[in-house]
Parts: sequence; C-alpha cells; structure tokens
Amino acid sequence: MSSTRALDPLGRILTGSRSPLADPRELAAVSGALYPVLTLLVRLPQTMVPLGVLTTVALVSGSPALGALCAGAVTLGSSVCGLGMGAAASYRRRQAGLVLVALANPVVIWWLVGLLPERSAAGDPDAVGLVLPCLLTGLVLPQMGVVCRLRWWSLLEHHRREDLADTALRYESIMDSLATVLAAAVTGLVAVTLGPLAVLALGAALTLVGSGAILLHRSARLPPALIRFLPDSPRPPTRAARQRRRRARVVWLLPVAGMGALGSLLGSILGSVVVFATSVDAVVSVSWMYAVTGLTSTAAAVFAAARARDVRRWNRWVVASAGAVLASMLLSLPDDSVGMVVVLAIAGLTTGPSLVAVYEIARLVAPSARVTVLTTVMTAAMGLGLTVGLVLSGWWGESWGYRSAALLPVGSAAVLLATALAFVHRWRRRGPAAG
Repeated sequence: MSSTRALDPLGRILTGSRSPLADPRELAAVSGALYPVLTLLVRLPQTMVPLGVLTTVALVSGSPALGALCAGAVTLGSSVCGLGMGAAASYRRRQAGLVLVALANPVVIWWLVGLLPERSAAGDPDAVGLVLPCLLTGLVLPQMGVVCRLRWWSLLEHHRREDLADTALRYESIMDSLATVLAAAVTGLVAVTLGPLAVLALGAALTLVGSGAILLHRSARLPPALIRFLPDSPRPPTRAARQRRRRARVVWLLPVAGMGALGSLLGSILGSVVVFATSVDAVVSVSWMYAVTGLTSTAAAVFAAARARDVRRWNRWVVASAGAVLASMLLSLPDDSVGMVVVLAIAGLTTGPSLVAVYEIARLVAPSARVTVLTTVMTAAMGLGLTVGLVLSGWWGESWGYRSAALLPVGSAAVLLATALAFVHRWRRRGPAAG
C-alpha cells in the first residue's frame, strides 16, 4: 500500500501541521463534494433518537433513571445493529438489509411515539414495557457511521488512494463530534418548540432520507470493503509465535476498551446532566446543555486533527485522557445551569482529541485488511459504553443525588486514561518494527 508518511522509530509523523480544511478537500477530490457532507447528515438520528427518548420519558415520568434506561436501550440496540451491518458489509445483498432497516425505522418510531407518553405517565410505570420497545427502536436505528467508514475504504481502494486512509479516519472522528453537537442543538430546538416527541418523528424522517441518499450515491455501486471478524490465518507453529500473536491481540483490544471507556464517559456525562436538569426543573433543556459538550469537543477534534502530524497519537490520547479526569471532577461543582454549561464546555475539550486519537491508533495497530473490523468493533464498543454510563449515572443520581452521579464520569475518564497508559506500555514493548 502506498504511503506518503515518514515515521521515526517512535511513530511520530515528521511533517508539519495542516489546515483544518485540508482533509475535507483531499477527500472531496476522491468522493465528490456531496459525500463528506452526507456523512454528517446521516449521523444525526443516532443522537437525536436517544435524546428524544431520554427527554420524553424523564419529562413525563419525572424519573431521570427511567429516562436514562430507555435511552440506553436505544443506544444498545443501535450498537447491535452496527455490528450486524459490519458483519454483512461484504455480502452482495447488504444494500437490501439497509433498505429494510430504513423502512422499519419510521414504523417502529411511530409506534414508540404513541406508546411513550401513555406508559411513562403511569403511576407505577412498567420498566420492561418501556425498555423493550426502546430496544427494538435501536435495533432498527442504523449506525451510519459504520456505513460511512466502510464506504470510504471502498472509495479509496477504487481510486488507489489508500494513502488517505488516515485522513478519512480523522475526518470521520470529527464528523462524529460535529454530528453530536448539531443533533443535540436540533433536538433542543425541536423539543422546546414542538415537544420532545417531535424529535423522534424528525429522527425517523432523517433516517429514511439519509439512508436513501447513501444508497443512491454513486459510491454504493463500488465493490464492498472486505470485512472478516474472524481471522483465517493458521495457528502459529511455535510457542514464541503464539505469544507474539497474543500480545498483538492485547494491543488490538486496548483501543476497543478505550473507545468503550470514552463512550461511558459521554454517557455518564449525559446521565449526570439529566439528573441535574431534573433537580432544577429544566429537563427540556438537556439537549442544549449536552450540545455544549459536543461543540467544544468538535472544536478540539478539529484542532487535534490539524496538529496530527506534530504529536504522537498515543501521547494525544494520554494527555486528553488525563484532561478528561480533571475536567470530569468539575461536574460535581455547579449549582445552576450557567455553571453546568461552563463545566460541560471544559469537559468537551478533552473528548474530541481522544476520539480522533483512538481511531487513528486503529489504523496504526491493525493491518490494512483488518482496520475495517477494528473500527467497526470500536464503534460498537463506544455505543455499549455509552449505554452503561448513561444507565448507571441516571440510576445512581436518582438514588443518591446529582453529586453522586457526577462521580461516574470521573471513573470512566480514569479507565480511559488507564487504557491509554496500558497501550503506550504495550506498544513500546513491541518495538519500532510493530508500527
């Protein structure tokens, strides 16, 4: 595979920093001007639907724990859907699967819109009766980030521009952050003006339109990116070779664990915010508050991507994780909405660079034929972590108060830092040839 990078023995890229607009321009030259914008729009329902469910249930029932549980069920189902989409990426009928999911999504959400207010308003709401429909909603909520990453591989291989693989991963990380802030802002606007149930209807419409646009884009006719979750290589004959393979698998698992911890951090921050908003009677403003985290996260991610060739990616992961630990400690301080907004803005400055760094590390540790597998699993791990963090912080906060819930982001950030340090230790033990 061709490459324009020059690496020193420790893995630092020796060229200078780039303009923030350089990545989109290079990618648009391969994919066309529409596709980079499309990768942002198709991601919006991924955030809008859980936020709409969270706001509706918490507002109607008055229980942030129940709202977090229902929203967590949506993100869990969507993570499973993303894994299924990755597993089916190499099959000829994969497009038909996306069509079925996109058509089923509005039907299930229409059913959920009629169900949520009635079940949530019950005096003793049946958690199972709410969680199962939300889980089903997630199962038909396609993770379009997985589709976009796989499509980039097809585009780059078709145009013989595999040297842009790092660029595509950086750009997709920025789109993840930008989609969060844009979706949260739209959710807040729609929830305040039309009600939180309208957010679900808008999310269903965007899922249908976005999936159709992806299916009709010219890149859909390209050969699919090959993805195999299970390697077909034979068992190494010697004990030393088996030990090297086990060490390599540990290095693979650390970015997955890091992405899960990052998802848990974001989920626990959101759960803490909904507990806080419930205590100050501002549940309908949860999306606005969460959008602040996404806004600063996006700005920091763009800066990190622009400086990606100056700083070792694992150093960026360590520094951002350490900053996340310090920023998350501030979450227990605010007593009003203004203070919470300031703290969330600080917290967002650490999550964006972490997201960019961990996805770039996937490109570093995995061979080209396996990067698609690793990034798909990492995306699912992030969704799973978000579910765990959201549910635990909502339940913890309702049981023991907001400041207790604010401890969970600190724990998630600590795990993120621990995985970063473990990766640095393992990677240096492998030696320069491992890169």
